[in-house]
Amino acid sequence: MNIKRVASIALSLPLLVTTVALANTDNFDDLPPNTSGRSGGSRGCSTQTVQSLERIPALILLAPTQQSAKTVATNPTFSWFVRDSGSWQLEFRLYRYDPVTEETQLVKEIKDDSFKSSPGIMTLSVSESIPELPVGQRYLWQVELVCDPNHPSGNPFAEAELEVVALPIELKTELANTENQFKQATLYKRLGFWYDAWDLVLNTEQTPMISELKSSLLEKVALAEQEVVKVRESEISKVQR
Repeated sequence: MNIKRVASIALSLPLLVTTVALANTDNFDDLPPNTSGRSGGSRGCSTQTVQSLERIPALILLAPTQQSAKTVATNPTFSWFVRDSGSWQLEFRLYRYDPVTEETQLVKEIKDDSFKSSPGIMTLSVSESIPELPVGQRYLWQVELVCDPNHPSGNPFAEAELEVVALPIELKTELANTENQFKQATLYKRLGFWYDAWDLVLNTEQTPMISELKSSLLEKVALAEQEVVKVRESEISKVQR
């Protein structure tokens, strides 16, 4: 996308994106309504979309939609689901929310030629290119599928929020008492740290218990059982930047 979307986030929960600044942050335009982590409608980049998948959005950010999105990871992994087959140009942006100015500042942007989509689940780690995210900060992250660079308004686009928080003493103690990743993921889920639970689930051997936990986590993301099934059964592609 050739215009950077720099959003302002309301203080109330769930966070609402209200404005968007141009790249120089001196001018502001209205931002479309918060996408709740999914692209609008069913239109994607592929012209060969399978009929049975048309009700599934082309792009779903794997982030909870009905609860506060918090993480204890200062280098969180971002993940999303791409419905259509093929390889399409991707763009990723991470913004930090400034509670004083009520605006956001661009932290990281990825839009190079090698950043392409893969069908299924994609995970992105930016630990090699940005410092650790400070505890107590809120962020907005965005993913865009560039179907046609000449018509950016038609590109599937989604955004979600997260807040980096300190590791609670209770959780720290319980995590120290077990090396079992299923139990650790369950602890994260119980205390509402969806991002952290999801990251463990994606990087753990897919046993029946992990598969069941994976489905329960996806219920916080998906709006229909069809989406849960499709995402749960998808291949995983990992990207490092």
